[in-house]
Amino acid sequence: MRMMNERIDEELRVLEERLAMPAASESRESLGALFAPEFREFGCDGKIYEDVPTLLETLPLGDAPRLMFEEFRAVPVAPDTVLVTYRAKSLPGLGWKPPTLRSSLWVMRQSGWQLVFHQGTRLARGRS
Repeated sequence: MRMMNERIDEELRVLEERLAMPAASESRESLGALFAPEFREFGCDGKIYEDVPTLLETLPLGDAPRLMFEEFRAVPVAPDTVLVTYRAKSLPGLGWKPPTLRSSLWVMRQSGWQLVFHQGTRLARGRS
């Protein structure tokens, strides 16, 4: 069972990294397939995002800040549903952003994992 959890942890980490730091070779169409039709996000800027096509247009393909994920955890909350939590820190350089706590709810569908919900919360000052 632990082996399966480690595989799922790694799969979801790779998907989170694809969305947070899309490569220049990534297409908006391939990223769009990762979002469930009912997707919703509470951004760290306080905005609510529900329109996936508009959200995809804001993704900086290949120019995203490089992030380091810490304390990455994937916890099953129901059959085929996993809650992912982690701390994201920008590496120094272009596009640096303050550290955030992130949570995502992923559901396994016929087409593969799809993101149903995501939330980013800025860390309080003095915490990193």
